Amino acid sequence: MLVRMIGLICIAVSIWQLYAVRQAFLDVKHHGNAATSTFIAYGLWTGLTFAIIFLIGGFMLMIAGLSWLG
Repeated sequence: MLVRMIGLICIAVSIWQLYAVRQAFLDVKHHGNAATSTFIAYGLWTGLTFAIIFLIGGFMLMIAGLSWLG
């Protein structure tokens, strides 16, 4: 039960992170100019990477939680 709850939390964090990356990308796309930091691309890719890691980890925990039922 606890493993599945942690899996759900990881999936929720992943969805929130994907939303934050999308919002940051759209903000830079619409309001970015010469004063925008060139490191924003690294931040977006890092956020996307963590979102994918949390999503995969969350699904793995959900599957592991199901296998512990038997």
